[in-house]
Amino acid sequence: MKLAKTILSVCIASVMLCVPFFSVFGAAASAPETINRDCPEIVVHGFIASDILYDKDDPSQGYIWQWSEDEIIDFVKKALVPIAKYFFLSDWDAMADAVIPLALDFFDGCIGNPDGTPAGNSGVDFTYPQPSQIKKDSKLDFDYDWRADPLQCAEELNDFINYVLECSGAEQVTLTCHSLGGVVTTSYISLYGDAKLKSVVYNTTAVYGESYTGELLSGQMTLTADAVEYYLRYAFEGMDQERILNGIIKAANELGLLDFICEFGNVALEKLSPKLLPAVVVPLFAGMPSIWAMVPDEYVESSRDYIFNTIYKDSKTDYSGLIEKLDNYDRLVRAHKTETLKKLNEDAYMYVFTRYGYSSIPLIPSYNSMSDSVIDTASSSFGATVAPYGKTLSEEQLSNADMRFVSPDKTIDAGTCLFPEQTWFFKNFPHATNAPLEKMIDTLLYTDFQATVDTYDEYPQFMQYNRETKTVAPYTSADVAANKPWYEKLMDFFTAFAQKLQLLFEQISQIVNGFKGR
Repeated sequence: MKLAKTILSVCIASVMLCVPFFSVFGAAASAPETINRDCPEIVVHGFIASDILYDKDDPSQGYIWQWSEDEIIDFVKKALVPIAKYFFLSDWDAMADAVIPLALDFFDGCIGNPDGTPAGNSGVDFTYPQPSQIKKDSKLDFDYDWRADPLQCAEELNDFINYVLECSGAEQVTLTCHSLGGVVTTSYISLYGDAKLKSVVYNTTAVYGESYTGELLSGQMTLTADAVEYYLRYAFEGMDQERILNGIIKAANELGLLDFICEFGNVALEKLSPKLLPAVVVPLFAGMPSIWAMVPDEYVESSRDYIFNTIYKDSKTDYSGLIEKLDNYDRLVRAHKTETLKKLNEDAYMYVFTRYGYSSIPLIPSYNSMSDSVIDTASSSFGATVAPYGKTLSEEQLSNADMRFVSPDKTIDAGTCLFPEQTWFFKNFPHATNAPLEKMIDTLLYTDFQATVDTYDEYPQFMQYNRETKTVAPYTSADVAANKPWYEKLMDFFTAFAQKLQLLFEQISQIVNGFKGR
């Protein structure tokens, strides 16, 4: 009898130990099949998302910031001639003088006024929907002039919300904001409060800025080989020969070929910047208040000094109107954005989406900042601790982290976010793609309580994007293992097997010793 009990105990222990060690048990529920849209949803898009008419009174003149393939090719052809000619003559000034008129013609209507207002009679092509078209279950786009002062855009958003509420009979709306749309939404809440908002999704937004915007506006431009390699990986993503191309790029970097390209690029930046920056680049971008709103706090002072005291040092143009707009935004929105978001979280249901898996643009020192190819993950998540691109969190960072908030690939610690339990991360999800998230966004927006990363089985904190199926799914440790080389997988298998075997023998030993002591 004792022998039979011993054998039975060993069998039970073995079965228990053989339960898959990646199994996770939780109280999460399935997302509802149907969504009760009890109030309208307004979508606030990002930079370059709205069409801008060259002349609001004459739509036949077409749009600015929109070029056909033929127009782009024609500009490149025209520019290549003087570039090639003066490159061989090493006459950089002549090259800049030849390219500037071509660039100004190409960007006709895009460069705004010195006071930060759009040039001419250009403006957004946005017509309110008819009252009869607006119902409580409506989903509506808010189009705005993304070049303009965010405070002006916030005023227009307030008008549109009031119009939608009046037409629908609803008391509140839900908001989804993307990229620059997060700046506009936060500006709206700063000026008008959040009483009219039931719930808000901040979908990879620039509320806390973008490192490349701050570094470019503060004059920190440089090319490095690794930066070019990382960016080309993103550029070739999805191509049929992606792996071969990535291999060629990596080999070119290791052989020093990319260093040669970067050396030439840095010389060109140094030689052409004194003329191209004040004539074209700075007026084109630094003249937009919206761009300044996306400068991270730590770069504001250096950016202003570089633009107004270096680039425009000898300029006779009056930029006081633009500076006043920047001051107003900093005073009314920037200085209080964290408090504004915290209050929104108290008064409404709030959700934060962020993305990662890509490096930043290659022209800046912080090119290896983890991002969605546009906005830094640390910024769009409102404060996550994020490893540099291609790296994982350090041992010290992991030892100080609550592991339930650490991503399966050990690159993200969501525990340091402003709202850790209401922030989702999507791996390998490019900035501009949004359609795969619509069902998840609608589910959260119309959940009648504050949902968290533990509420729905389908929507854990860490997700991944499948570019072939254009879908998102939970991201797990098994997915990390699936991407490892075969020899690492083999090593992981034997390590796990040895650990399980050791636990099994320890359990058997305890059982046997227990019976011996009787």
